Amino acid sequence: MRILFILVFTLIFQNNVFAGNVTEEIRQSYIQRAEFVKNYISTIKENKKKDKKFRGTIVEAVDGRLYTRMGVLPQNELDKTALEDCKKDGGIDCLVRFRTLKKNLKYNRYAKYINSKLSLKVLGEYIKSQKIYSSKGIDILISTEDFKNKNDFFCGQTKSNYRDVINDLVKEINIYPISFLQNSGLKYVMICEKITDKSLGFEPGGLAPGHVDQSPGVFYLNLSAVNKYKNAKVKKDYIRLLFHHEFYHIIDASLSLMQLDEPWDKINKVEYSNDLIVGALGMDTSVEGFISGYARNNSAEDKAELFAFMISKHKAFKKAIANDEILLKKSKLMISRLKEISQEIDKNFWRKLN
Repeated sequence: MRILFILVFTLIFQNNVFAGNVTEEIRQSYIQRAEFVKNYISTIKENKKKDKKFRGTIVEAVDGRLYTRMGVLPQNELDKTALEDCKKDGGIDCLVRFRTLKKNLKYNRYAKYINSKLSLKVLGEYIKSQKIYSSKGIDILISTEDFKNKNDFFCGQTKSNYRDVINDLVKEINIYPISFLQNSGLKYVMICEKITDKSLGFEPGGLAPGHVDQSPGVFYLNLSAVNKYKNAKVKKDYIRLLFHHEFYHIIDASLSLMQLDEPWDKINKVEYSNDLIVGALGMDTSVEGFISGYARNNSAEDKAELFAFMISKHKAFKKAIANDEILLKKSKLMISRLKEISQEIDKNFWRKLN
């Protein structure tokens, strides 16, 4: 007898998920998604007790919809039928996410540079661009045409001088061991003349948009925002902080912890702010447990800010955590996660930052 279950999870996400726009609606969507996967795993385990041949698959479209098939059919047949379900429903870039109780190790949403199109393909869309430099496997590109996607994310054609910016970026990339960069999820830096996104409510210095709980691995830098700083040292410091902040969003998304991170949230004594706090550049430890004003917006920004100061202002960071038990706990949790990505993030790595 062949058993077959067909489940379609139709919760739809926007292609670009930003850390700064975590509304309660978005948070609940992620909770529902996590519950769906949890129930899928539970169903497979229960049915395997009755029939060891019982299997399942979850296929995901680029918009976040999930399609599930379960039964005693061979794994490749279940995968094939779930992929067909996704494609028939108009799903773009349908990929197998889970095979029975194991994640599909080949699954990723990483952007890819298509030489024949002179474009970076990101979540099914193409940004006309040119490779300018590569450092430790990270390609730096400039936008060669204005790009705007269906979610109103805009990356303008690069026209201003970007050479000094690339020099500063390369110095920051080179801080990290190759093994860490390879496993972090960062693949590309895209330099845009200007970046806008209506959902943010302000012009960002840079963005690292994600796909649900994965990252395409692209850091977009807003050249016009960077060039507002005329003082060379201030500009360099801004690029440093900006790069490491957005880099951690990519790391966080690769760890699938950007939107839901209970271990992190439990450390806090003070609730995150209900109103957007943009804050001034620089460290601000006036509120217990937070390294800056911007860190008080949500856990994703909290982690990104902490990481940015850990790397770019390490001496000042160490002084701050010495007087704040909550920041110390957060730092220890973050360091343990970074070490899981690469064992080379060890005492020697941190010592070099002094």
